[in-house]
Amino acid sequence: MARIQLTDREDDVLALVIGGLSNDEIAARLAISRRTVEAHLRALFRKTGVTRRTQLAALYQRNDMTAAEPSGPEAPGAVNGPAPPLSRQRRDLTDCERQLRAYAAAVRGLADRQFPLFEERVEITAMVGEESGQDVIIERRRTRPKPYLTYRILSPIMSWPDGPSEADDLALAWTVDGQDTHVDVHLVRDVDGRLRVLILFQPGLGAETEWVLRYHSPKLWDPLRDTGQDILTWATATFEQRHSPKIDELTLNVVFPSSWTGERLTEDSNRGMIHTERLSTGQTQLTWHQEAPGAGGYRWELRGSRGSGA
Repeated sequence: MARIQLTDREDDVLALVIGGLSNDEIAARLAISRRTVEAHLRALFRKTGVTRRTQLAALYQRNDMTAAEPSGPEAPGAVNGPAPPLSRQRRDLTDCERQLRAYAAAVRGLADRQFPLFEERVEITAMVGEESGQDVIIERRRTRPKPYLTYRILSPIMSWPDGPSEADDLALAWTVDGQDTHVDVHLVRDVDGRLRVLILFQPGLGAETEWVLRYHSPKLWDPLRDTGQDILTWATATFEQRHSPKIDELTLNVVFPSSWTGERLTEDSNRGMIHTERLSTGQTQLTWHQEAPGAGGYRWELRGSRGSGA
């Protein structure tokens, strides 16, 4: 079979098709329209005589296609030296896409197979902002490894599906109590597209350690601001069902702006103790606390009214 000559752009599209990208993803990657991608695909099908994307990959593996050599002043590498061969670029891109999919699958597997090799005290502080962009969550955890802990995977508290869609929206920050422990924090997505926080302890934890995550959660309390009431749900753990959660204490602090009135916090199953505190800033803090929380989820109802100037 005669070798099929492709233009540079057709070769680029082919490489991304082989990498498993959709037409929309190819358009975004190459900064072209979806219609242009479809036109290049039609040209590929016409030149190769095939009708399916999988057949294009098979032809490439047989080495039946080559890219036409660019000519003229617009040739790639004309300023900064020769570009790598397109065939190598295509192989590298395909390998990268394959590795990314493998890494994502591995992280999902870690999240599904966490084991409770620790005991922990958890304190969550939810800051209700005057505006959507001011909603902040602070998670403080004191972890005791049993006997050693190298990573954790957590789900940020956020509204779904209208919450943050980009990792930068969270403005995630963290601290760890212990000079000998370094924390690497990575944001990943699960199969549903939800953001998850992968925390790597380096070296792993061998003694009780306190660490804190702070992040923004835009739109989290929009219903509370709009209607005066909202619901917060939280699960004690994501471990496999045969393991009970190892949380010794669970505390939820909800901090309302100083201009609000009628603040109220209740837990649906009447678990835990609640008390109210007026902070020096003028804000009202409602605190719910329970020793040895049980397995499963919690559901709190929040109420409050914005001040007339809010």
